Amino acid sequence: MKARNRRGGLARVLFLLWAALLAFGLPEVIAGTGELWLMRPDVWILGVPLYGLHLLLLADLALRMQRSSWPALYLLGIVFGLYESWITKVIWFGYPDMPGFSMGGFGPWIGVHETLGLVLFYHAVTSFLLPLAVLTWLLPEWRARFPAPRWLFAPDTWGRLRRWGLIALWGVISGNNMPDPGLYLATWAPLLLALWLGAAWLLRDTTPPQARNPLLGPRERSLAFVWLAAIYLVTYWMLLPERRPPVAIQLLTALAYPLLAIALWRSPRDGNMATTAPVRGSPRDVFAGVLLPIFVVGLAKIVVTAVSPPLGQGLAAVAFLAMPAIGVALFLWLGVISLFPESRRRWRRGLPDT
Repeated sequence: MKARNRRGGLARVLFLLWAALLAFGLPEVIAGTGELWLMRPDVWILGVPLYGLHLLLLADLALRMQRSSWPALYLLGIVFGLYESWITKVIWFGYPDMPGFSMGGFGPWIGVHETLGLVLFYHAVTSFLLPLAVLTWLLPEWRARFPAPRWLFAPDTWGRLRRWGLIALWGVISGNNMPDPGLYLATWAPLLLALWLGAAWLLRDTTPPQARNPLLGPRERSLAFVWLAAIYLVTYWMLLPERRPPVAIQLLTALAYPLLAIALWRSPRDGNMATTAPVRGSPRDVFAGVLLPIFVVGLAKIVVTAVSPPLGQGLAAVAFLAMPAIGVALFLWLGVISLFPESRRRWRRGLPDT
């Protein structure tokens, strides 16, 4: 019995580590900010715990609040994205020392792209909904509790259009932000290998189902909360303190949390779990259908930029302009559904419920 419990405990730890790597690797490697992640201590000290704890705690919160509907999950993704203010200070300060695409700000402190693009789209979708889609597609324990992940993996026309559009967007961003082909390969290859090996292990019949449970145990939840709170407190004071704006701007940013809490409370209580997909999805759909195409598009973007810099810059501009546009559209669509019951009923058929 003790040996079985130890094996189950080890399996649980390995699953949580794999989920944390998934949560970090997808948004950060796609964004190009996770370059050479395998050999960087800061990734393991800060990046992987930050993304993994956000994913696990917010998914656990959604289930315990019975808020697993699409509007609720999107709003939780926005909560995820607000770390860019308190930790990296990107929302307030932008990227002043880095070349790249800039859209200005709402006044001197709040960036347009950093809020509308990063918070409302990139982190809500790429940092939260994308890893969640992979987990729900692969693992029955997650699929039984969250909306069907067919918004990304559906084989019908609209599913393919959503998937291809996002693959093109993510690929262009990845190739644009990691223009060196050697660096690009050295970043993507170990991530794909690690995620594939982890998925193969998780899908074995001998892996205990309880190890893949999306609900955190009391000790897991307490440890995760304390760990994440420590990350916020330490990085707020010690990481780039010169980028903190006036107190009034920080209070304005903090006001987003109670507003999101109200919207979350008014959101539909649970999601549509109906799906015609198999009980367990195939890793091939994840890797050959999504991750490898993103990698290939990014590599093609590097080649295009090397051959024709203006064309490469034009593709990047389209991608970076699309991010805030999609973010605003998602916020208006899912936010309005969350806040106003009449609109929720009127737009119900438009939800990606399959």
